[in-house]
Amino acid sequence: MREIKVVPYKTEWQNQYEIEKRLLEAIFGAEILSIHHIGSTSVPGLAAKPIIDILVEVKQISLIHTYNNEMVKMGYECKGENGIEGRRYFQKGAFLLEGFSGT
Repeated sequence: MREIKVVPYKTEWQNQYEIEKRLLEAIFGAEILSIHHIGSTSVPGLAAKPIIDILVEVKQISLIHTYNNEMVKMGYECKGENGIEGRRYFQKGAFLLEGFSGT
């Protein structure tokens, strides 16, 4: 059985998000439409699972697999659609990059 840990809010979650956001901008560049810090760690003062969830909207979802090697070099695991058609899912240690949505 998986254990879920909820911890008191930590101000460093926003900084961790900003670091990952810059990394993702460097990898995907002009392909990005927008990047969002989502989930419970994005809400100041809210206790949460200590996982930074990030949503990246991209121009063409069909091109995202071409960045897999760069994502792996930066510590991400590429999980494809991971059960949800039309998205690309990446996981990095305590960080999650979830829900790439292309237009």
